[in-house]
Amino acid sequence: MLILKADCRSGELRAQETNGFNLYEFNEYSKLFKVSLEDVISRIDNTISGSLGVFVYDGLPSLPLFIIIRKESKKVEVYNSFYLTEPVSKMPYPHWETELNPGNQELFESDHWNMSELFLDYFKKRWEMEKEKLHVPENEIDENKNFIHAPSLAIDKCVELFIGMK
Repeated sequence: MLILKADCRSGELRAQETNGFNLYEFNEYSKLFKVSLEDVISRIDNTISGSLGVFVYDGLPSLPLFIIIRKESKKVEVYNSFYLTEPVSKMPYPHWETELNPGNQELFESDHWNMSELFLDYFKKRWEMEKEKLHVPENEIDENKNFIHAPSLAIDKCVELFIGMK
């Protein structure tokens, strides 16, 4: 998952356009969401075969996006919504599904692209941008932990997230 960092400029702009929130409330809900995810993550151990990785970013958000990559069935499921005037928790989340694309082709202007592939392509690019931050020396990593993961093996799975899809 990619979630917006509390107290960042993008969050401030999003709070201004969202009905029923002031900046303080928006930031508090962002912090609460991160803490809730950390709580869920703390309950997952190495007996779970999947992984959950969450990057906390402060860049330009494009849309709320959740992607589930099912390597065994070779499927990708996407749930997305939109940043409009309502909080994303009140917005609908359309569901998209497609087969994993084994090739390494660009999707733009392809005769065969679909929405799931376009969302996955965007997510891959954002994930790669955030993943680069993992290579910062430990003594320089932000104390707010911009990457949270479970189980302990998930960091390796998340770093190599898209390798097996090519």
